[in-house]
Amino acid sequence: MGNAVYRDLVQAMVMVGVEHLVLAVPICYKYNSAGRATQHDAYKATVSVADALYSHGRVKIPYSLTVVGY
Repeated sequence: MGNAVYRDLVQAMVMVGVEHLVLAVPICYKYNSAGRATQHDAYKATVSVADALYSHGRVKIPYSLTVVGY
């Protein structure tokens, strides 16, 4: 959480010679919030962000992307 996927995508955009980026994210991130156990589907959220960025022409991503869930 904390929008790390955005940071990783932008950092890779400014790196020289990056042709392919592999992001490894947990399938599900479990944590406690206000004393209650909750979870965040990190893999689904990352794939959703990637689909949104790659599906339109407003932002040009200069590399291919693989998202690996663990």
